[in-house]
Amino acid sequence: MSVGYRLGQFWRIWRAKPLPEEAWAEVTAVLSAKEAALFSRFAVSDQQHGYHVLGALQSAGHTHPDLLTAALLHDVGKTRVKLSIWDRSLIVLASKFLPGQTAVWGRGSVKGWQRPFVVKAQHPAWGAAMAQAAGSRPLTIALIRRHQDKLLATAVTEEEKLLRLLQWADDQN
Repeated sequence: MSVGYRLGQFWRIWRAKPLPEEAWAEVTAVLSAKEAALFSRFAVSDQQHGYHVLGALQSAGHTHPDLLTAALLHDVGKTRVKLSIWDRSLIVLASKFLPGQTAVWGRGSVKGWQRPFVVKAQHPAWGAAMAQAAGSRPLTIALIRRHQDKLLATAVTEEEKLLRLLQWADDQN
């Protein structure tokens, strides 16, 4: 990702506004009531992000219900630990310049200075557990759990194909 993209991302987080009613209607058309309750836990900027990931997939013609649900909820594990815009910036910078060390720090504790890196590393598993508790379908849960996984060049299974689409849309937003 370019520096310009990351600066734009920082600006979007900083200036995020609540989703309009029409957007909420689209979100609740995709999510169950319990899943919508999870979505409502997001910070406004994260709601916008999930909504934009959903929009990217829909604009590209994708309609698979598990994919669309995962688009909205893939980062829900981040709601377990509050991150500031500065924490998020630190994650981005460290991931760019110290990727190996970032992974090591991600195995630390959410109680110490490593907290942002732990959230980055653990939020997919946390989010999958939260989605499971909310009654999400197994494929949705798998997509949330794996949304940061590195994939082989060729996606073979339906899950891998959907995961590749989710990652594509996430990277666009």
